[in-house]
Amino acid sequence: MRYLIPVIIIFLSACGTNTDTQKQRFLIRGNDALQQQNFREATRFFNEAINLDSCYTAAINNLGIVYFRTGQYHKAELEYTRALACDPAFMDAYMNRANAFYELNELFRALDDLEYVEKHIPDSATVHFRKGLVKTKMRKYEEALNSFDRAFELDTTNEETLINRGTVKYYMGNFEGAQNDLNAALKRDPLQANAYNALSLIEVEKENYTEAMDLVNRALELEPGQPYFLNNRGFIYLMQGDEESAKNDIDRSITIDPNNGWAYRNKGWYYFKNENYEDAVRLLERAVKLDPFVSKGYLFLAQAYFQLGEMKLGCQALREAGKNKTMIAEELMEKCR
Repeated sequence: MRYLIPVIIIFLSACGTNTDTQKQRFLIRGNDALQQQNFREATRFFNEAINLDSCYTAAINNLGIVYFRTGQYHKAELEYTRALACDPAFMDAYMNRANAFYELNELFRALDDLEYVEKHIPDSATVHFRKGLVKTKMRKYEEALNSFDRAFELDTTNEETLINRGTVKYYMGNFEGAQNDLNAALKRDPLQANAYNALSLIEVEKENYTEAMDLVNRALELEPGQPYFLNNRGFIYLMQGDEESAKNDIDRSITIDPNNGWAYRNKGWYYFKNENYEDAVRLLERAVKLDPFVSKGYLFLAQAYFQLGEMKLGCQALREAGKNKTMIAEELMEKCR
């Protein structure tokens, strides 16, 4: 699951010398363009401001935000680093750079930036929330839970904290605790699509596919075309035996986001159920390459290998499934003894 990490935009009022006035006008016009998602114009105005002052940190930071919003995370990181070279105490740039590192999967560097800010602003709910996101991506679930707990202590109004804490509990197998957090978030704001999707995932684990379908459809009503929700619904269709609907949803999900290991896992399992084991192996190998921790990815891959008579590869995949603490049926274990 993914959650929006807000970026911090710097606003300043125009004052001072003529050059100061000009560069701040460019900053204001850039901010207006950014809010209107006119990224080309925002880039132009921020660069105009920077041309007047090569260390105008507010404009450099906001240029980084343009790159971040357009998915150019490496360019965003370079701008935030440039801002920090001009002003090493610029906390907002550290926070924004942590976002870029998070998207680039440079998680230890993201954590370094967040911990630096925490030393200076120890009671920031935002810092602890983002540390929770990084720790979750690192699969350090206990530490992520502690970060979300602290974030919620500091700001009990943020539903996103409850949703992410509930999601971590889901990953840890604490379904009751996860449902409590997710339902609490929905009680505060019934339009939280991620909460419905996470509740759907819990029902999938319980094999309550009718309830899971109702929940994921509510998520899709709120965010039509969201690729993670579509992929989840595709898997539910697959488990219900509606393979045509499953394929349509999973294919749509991959088209929108071609880097989601869970979608390739589901497409691989679709091929497995249709006895197309070579394509199943191809898709499942891609799934675990994109995300080695994708739930049951290695388990499904082992079963596909066994169907092709690739016993050695199947047993290797089964060992990886065991490392991920996947429940493995006894008859599969027997194949490797």
